[in-house]
Amino acid sequence: MPSRTKTLTLIAALSAANVAFRFALAGGPPNVKPTAFLVIVAGTIGGPISGFAVGCLSMTVSDLAAFGAGIWTIETSGGMAIVGLLAGFIWHRVALLNRWKMAIGGFLLTVIYDVGTSIVDALLFSYPIRSAILGLYVPFLAGSVSPYPFGLMHEFTTAILLGTVGPSLIAQIRRVYR
Repeated sequence: MPSRTKTLTLIAALSAANVAFRFALAGGPPNVKPTAFLVIVAGTIGGPISGFAVGCLSMTVSDLAAFGAGIWTIETSGGMAIVGLLAGFIWHRVALLNRWKMAIGGFLLTVIYDVGTSIVDALLFSYPIRSAILGLYVPFLAGSVSPYPFGLMHEFTTAILLGTVGPSLIAQIRRVYR
């Protein structure tokens, strides 16, 4: 079992990496970022609590530092924390990670995050839930100003990272972590 120091180091390093990536990619293509990927990596390596902590800290710190915190910070931090928690329950005890299962699981966890936060946004800001969910996938039908499918980009980015570099990265960090 890893020491508390290793656990705190994992949480700090992956949270800091997520905050840095959110800053660096803020002007790039919307929702092409490794946030959910690194949160899932944290849950897989450190377990549900580590995944929860990285998810919560990543969103909270980056919002407080640069993007502007608000009521949405509670929702996005909580949502990403749930992604890390679930990833920890699903993959923490798995010794040999399958790339396809990681990619599909990461895609689905990111769908849960995107749909969940869109529903909460719709409730908080009083707009139709249907439009919020449609806006993720077919924005031109939802009356969105952007024809860009934010949800699909976020989900595919996570799936591609988990399917390509995820198992290798996790194996490398596990060697040091354990």
